[in-house]
Amino acid sequence: MAISLNELRTAPYESTYASELRLLYTLFEDAQRSRVAHGERLRAILQGRSSSSLTETTSDPDAILKTIRRGESAGAPRILERVYARAFEDEESAAAALRGVIEQHPAWPWLDGVKGIGHLLAARLLSRLDINRARTPSAFWAYCGLATIPGVAYRCERCGLDVAYPTGYQLKGAHNVKSGARECPGVLRPVGDDTSTRVAPRGSALGGRASYDAHARNSCYLIGVSMLRCGGDYRSFYDAEREKLTLSRPGWTLKRRHLAALRKMEKTFLRDLWLAWRRAANLPIVAAYFPRI
Repeated sequence: MAISLNELRTAPYESTYASELRLLYTLFEDAQRSRVAHGERLRAILQGRSSSSLTETTSDPDAILKTIRRGESAGAPRILERVYARAFEDEESAAAALRGVIEQHPAWPWLDGVKGIGHLLAARLLSRLDINRARTPSAFWAYCGLATIPGVAYRCERCGLDVAYPTGYQLKGAHNVKSGARECPGVLRPVGDDTSTRVAPRGSALGGRASYDAHARNSCYLIGVSMLRCGGDYRSFYDAEREKLTLSRPGWTLKRRHLAALRKMEKTFLRDLWLAWRRAANLPIVAAYFPRI
């Protein structure tokens, strides 16, 4: 018997809904990769970079690709034009299906009001998360690679640079000055209490398997960057955190302050998403709390 999308939102079909969303987003990514690959082949032909190139090249391949999407011919191999047009249609069809499913997600009414998040970014992240297994916001942070792990702080007395690495990480070679413009002759030495230093996890722990979902981590980063571009409340939160770090962490590089503020903004967003999603799903919640740096 067929299951409606409304039924997918309620038990016992929640796991089915999550599986459908992840599968649908995977199909969308496959269609997108196919469209990009065929587009690059056409672009090479149109720009004279292929053995199958046209005798006359064009300086505006993007306009030609739009023409091919409409089913018209640009003089490239017709079979490739048809394959590209079909790949574009498949991508658009998958994107439309994703939008329909996401709009029925319990968290969408809240997400729809957040600047910088559209249907596809929401689908990319939500397809990786399970609200029933995340009993606190910190579960989302850990799964998305935003939790912190024990680390060691270092400081160069010569240039004033402050850095931190996971416990057990071996420093290699010299370092650049805080501005990053040239190499510093100074030496990084451990500072502070080892138990008080927390750092972001790396892609893998000392060469082992990553302790988080890399796809979810990348989704959070893309959402964070989109929020910075679109403005809104989370952009204001980022700006305030960046200013605090500028005053309190003079030894940090500009890049480190940016990434730390971005990371805290992403954690705050995940906390708010967790609260909105749990409430919409009628699940128990814990008292709201702010993430630490």
